[in-house]
Amino acid sequence: MTQRIDDAAMRYLGAGMCVLPADRKAKRPTLSRWQPYIESPPTEEQLDAMLWDPHDAICIVCGLVSGNLEMIDFDLQGVAFEAWKNAVREHDAALYDTLVIETTPAGGRHVVYRCVDPVGGNAKLAHKIIEADGEIVEVAGKSYPARRNDDGWHAKVCVIETRGQGGQFLCAPSDGYSLQQGSFDGVPTITRDQRDMLIGCARALDEDRPAPIGRQSSIPSDGRLGMRPGDEFNARGDMRALLVKHGWRKIRDGENEHWCRPGKEHGTSATLKDGNLFVFTSSAAPLEPNQSYSAFGLYGTLEHAGDWSSATKALGAQGYGSPAMRPMPRTAQAALPKIAQQFDFKTASQLRDQYPQLRPPLIEGILRRGETMNIIASPKVGKSWMVNDLAICVAMGQPWLGMPTVQGKVLILDNELHPETMSSRIATLKSKRSWDDEVIDRNLHFVNLRGGLLSIEDLDGSFVALEPDSYSMIVLDAYYRFLPVGVDENDNGAIANIYNLIDRHARSINASFVLIHHTSKGGQAEKSVTDVGSGAGSQSRATDTHLVLRHHKEEGVIVVDAAVRSWKPIEPFCLRWNFPLWERDTTGLDPADLRRPERKKRERGTGVTDTDPPDPYGTADAFQRAFIAVPSPRAEIVARARQANLSARRANAALASCLVQHLVTETPSVGARPATFTPVVSDILPNGLPL
Repeated sequence: MTQRIDDAAMRYLGAGMCVLPADRKAKRPTLSRWQPYIESPPTEEQLDAMLWDPHDAICIVCGLVSGNLEMIDFDLQGVAFEAWKNAVREHDAALYDTLVIETTPAGGRHVVYRCVDPVGGNAKLAHKIIEADGEIVEVAGKSYPARRNDDGWHAKVCVIETRGQGGQFLCAPSDGYSLQQGSFDGVPTITRDQRDMLIGCARALDEDRPAPIGRQSSIPSDGRLGMRPGDEFNARGDMRALLVKHGWRKIRDGENEHWCRPGKEHGTSATLKDGNLFVFTSSAAPLEPNQSYSAFGLYGTLEHAGDWSSATKALGAQGYGSPAMRPMPRTAQAALPKIAQQFDFKTASQLRDQYPQLRPPLIEGILRRGETMNIIASPKVGKSWMVNDLAICVAMGQPWLGMPTVQGKVLILDNELHPETMSSRIATLKSKRSWDDEVIDRNLHFVNLRGGLLSIEDLDGSFVALEPDSYSMIVLDAYYRFLPVGVDENDNGAIANIYNLIDRHARSINASFVLIHHTSKGGQAEKSVTDVGSGAGSQSRATDTHLVLRHHKEEGVIVVDAAVRSWKPIEPFCLRWNFPLWERDTTGLDPADLRRPERKKRERGTGVTDTDPPDPYGTADAFQRAFIAVPSPRAEIVARARQANLSARRANAALASCLVQHLVTETPSVGARPATFTPVVSDILPNGLPL
């Protein structure tokens, strides 16, 4: 068997491919450093020497080194291969018959060809969405993570991807790999258009396409609000006539129509299904590759270069859209009950039938889609770290502070941090969270407004331009900086109007708004939840969830409590700071033990307080100077504090406070060496300081 593999390797090398010995189980070259062969293939003498080392398979390195070779990999037992094959043969059966095709040990397929133009890196082309019962689903002997959305648990499994520049794949005659068509001695070279067709037929099978540009509003027209021109064009506009006008040709009918771009003779450049055009090619400007367009999105892009305001006006002039209902004549109004002239009232039965259930949850137990939530805490307590972590958890569909979240897109509008600081924080949080770059880049977006502040009124047009469901959650950090000039945060009427404006945007976008705000000065322990927060009391009454963070009497611990509108009341709980995350306390602390200001009694006529002498180690700064003058492990720091008559519990709490205030840094343990705490000697607090 090994001799047969080695003979094939030498033949493939002679046919102009970069071939290396491989480990069948690991599915990679046996060489410890094989990356140099991405640029240059081995010589016959080098390959012969390599083949003397233990190996049970061979692999081909893709890309320029093998003559622009690319492989399309059909995974999950080749579940999508037949559909792809049928689509390709319908376009160009002769081309299909020239391709090199082999089966894999798991029942998948490899389709191999060369291209006249350089090929890109590895790329995922199509996914299959699989229903699941929980966080893990087993498919074809493999485990895949599932995420929860409004429709339940689903796993997204890649079923078609490419191996291109910098990639490699195991091939026949390695054990389990069998050629079904063609030979690696004669891999065909295809044109760019032919490659576009092969890739396009694969992308047409993707069940996880992005939301279309310019899609129809999810807010139904009720006759009173009217219908926007873009919405009506989505409902009855002729996308096919628009495509033909701009030089596109339909090359395949059916439920999933295939269209060819201008200037191309054959091959699929886009598919049209369910009123949305999905574009594969990068050669159809101004349409973008791997993007979906509704009828209005297509019209606005092709006819108005993406100027949605101009597109809307033009469609309105063509008769699309309906104006809001005009007021009834006074004579007609007089014939109606007074309430019917002012309100769009509903009977109890109509209300029940139109709204049979609550809005779907975003954060289980505290927040639903389209609701607003305040997060209130003292300055410098770490609330921005907490909110950035919340955004990551929603983007990834992970629990936040022990509460399940529903995965969705998140937009953070931050007017306090510099972009460099935000970047540093996200990198720090990445090291502590389960992370998928592809998911995060798709689901988490930032707008840094530091130095170019915009009020909530200034942002009105930007929010109006957002498509419904474009985001699940929008964060405003910090709320007080979004107040319009001249608005007093203590003015109940003005603040209520701000929340009315936010509610309108939350409804039109179908997104939850999270507002980050600070407490008033002084102690917060004696206040009710709805009284915590600087400014007018209407801010807690106008929102759906008013979540407050208050200091526990133990250092490095805060207590979370909330007033909620559409959930059962929550039980307060404690969080402990473990930089850079706030985590649920597991030591059994009582959330009722809030930090309270010391009440001093004065002896009559003396002016002297009846309290103990000042504690020399009562602040984190004093503790750090006294016991962490040099890098030390925790045990040594606690031992020094014990010698000064501090308890171990108090010493550990003070050390946690030093970490929170960035007076010390922690170097993680390595092997038998314990974690080390090093004093920060700068007088300037680092960018990592919690805000």
